Amino acid sequence: MLRKILVPLDGSELAERALPYAKALAQKFDAQLILVWVVQSLPPVMPVMGFEMVPFEYHEFADKVQKQAELYLGRLRQALLEQKVPTDMTVLRSHSVADAIVDFAEQKGVDLIVKTTHGRSGISRWVFGSVATKVLEQAPCPVFLVRVNEDDR
Repeated sequence: MLRKILVPLDGSELAERALPYAKALAQKFDAQLILVWVVQSLPPVMPVMGFEMVPFEYHEFADKVQKQAELYLGRLRQALLEQKVPTDMTVLRSHSVADAIVDFAEQKGVDLIVKTTHGRSGISRWVFGSVATKVLEQAPCPVFLVRVNEDDR
């Protein structure tokens, strides 16, 4: 029934709390885990107080985050493979984290998305909205949400 389980991560401890659930489901159904980190990119031109600005430095920052994401996911993937859990990983870049997760799930024929209700937060969550809510509303497959609180860190 489950062949591919997508686990969106962002490097936070809160997001990682989805892994034990995803791993247990993968083992139960002999499914593959797909670990995904979406590096958020900004549009090439941003309106700021009536002026258009190009965030050159942000692209350099996003490149560094992408490299860190690849190393992070690689370590998690290796640990899961050592536990005999088939695992793949992908780092995506998108303006919208939720849209990238939903689009990737659709393109790859994902059967289930397992993620936490919270990951990194702060002003980015206020500006961009809840990724969990958007994924839950738009996903092409069932979504297993693991409830976490920021106070649990």
